[in-house]
Formats: sequence, structure tokens, C-alpha cells
Amino acid sequence: MKKHFIILTFLLLSISSFSQISNGNEIVAEGISKMKVKPNLASFRISISIKNASEKISIKELNEEVEKLQRLLLKVGFTKENIKIAEFKVSSNENNDNQKEYVTENTLIVDFVLNNKIIEAFYQEIQNENLKNSEIEFKTQVSEELEKATRQKLVKLAIDDAKSNAENIANSLDVKLTNIKKVTKYNIRDFDNEPLMKISEVRFAKPVMAIGKNQKSSFDKFEVIEIELQETITIVYEITKK
Repeated sequence: MKKHFIILTFLLLSISSFSQISNGNEIVAEGISKMKVKPNLASFRISISIKNASEKISIKELNEEVEKLQRLLLKVGFTKENIKIAEFKVSSNENNDNQKEYVTENTLIVDFVLNNKIIEAFYQEIQNENLKNSEIEFKTQVSEELEKATRQKLVKLAIDDAKSNAENIANSLDVKLTNIKKVTKYNIRDFDNEPLMKISEVRFAKPVMAIGKNQKSSFDKFEVIEIELQETITIVYEITKK
């Protein structure tokens, strides 16, 4: 009898982190599910900056660079709907020779469905055109639709996990589950209003052309990092004796 008691105590301790008895006729069970998701949306943030002693020339050269960039984007497969101007500004300062210098800047945002082929084509054209006055940031994002569909699956899996944990402890106590009294869902997004941005972020320096076939450029391939979504479900079950 003592041996059986020791085995039962060990079993209860091993699952206590998942289920617990809240009072004489309840079991509180927790279920957890996790799933990795690959981002399905992407965004380029392209900043172009031109310096010149003449404000007029600086603006003119900037416009020419922006027009060249827009043509390049359309050439590789983006549409006008993908491209928007996020910022334009003109500032002035003194250079090392104490002469006034104007800096004009323009930032374009390109939002699109993640597509490796169009990304690679864009990088190649950037190198070919040698847009030396540009800086590029690349970000990925999970769409609301994909996140919602994934979380629906996670909730079901977490419920199944909670039920399994509750059944394990109920069997150990020789009782049976009856009604569900309460279900509580928790995930990190419930307390975080920030969108799932910056899943993968890469910032490139000004383009550098590859000289040899085996020489790496500043736009070498990189992997989009998957993110892990998680759902936690807590279920309160009523119990009765078998």
C-alpha cells in the first residue's frame, strides 16, 4: 500500500504544472499550443539622399534618382499601388570647408506579398543601376488573416491539451469530468497592441557591385525567420466520483 501511495504522489507532482484541484469538485487544467509561422508580407523602406551646394540642383538630382528608382521597381514587377512616398525633406548645414550645403531626402515605402523572386530581381537591378545614394531596409510581417487562421488552430490544440491534462489527473484520483465551468484564453497579443512587424529586418549599406563571379555583394541572400505563435487555454472542469 505504501508503494502505491508513493507512485500516485509522483504522478500527481509530474502533472501539477498543467492541472490542479481548486476545491472538492473542480479541476483546473491548462493547455498550451505552439506553432511556427513564416511571414507572408514584406516591405522595403528605401531612402535616397542628395547633397549639393545648390538647393535647386539638390532637389533636381533627387527627383531624378527617385524617378529612376520608381522605373526600376515597376520593371521588376511592382505596381504603382505598391509604392508610396513616406517622407520628403530639405535641410542645410555647413560642410568641412564652412560652405553651405543642402541635403534633400526622399523615402519610399514598398509594401507587397512576400515573393523571393521579385526580391532577388530587385536586388539585382539595384546593383546594376548602382543607386549609390540609397539605403534600403527590408522587413517582413505576418498578415492579420494568417495570424487569425493560425490562432484558431492553436486554440483547438490548446483545448485538446487542457482536456488531456484534466483527464490524466481525474483518472489518477479515480473521478470523472462532468461539466466545463469556465474557459480562459491567454496569448501575448492580448496585452500587446504592436503588430507582428520586424520579424526579419535587414539593413543594407549603399550598393556595392560584385567584381568576380564568386565575390559576394552587399545584397547576398538571407533567410526570412519564422516566428512562433502560442496560445494558452485554462479550463475549469466539474468532477464527480466514478
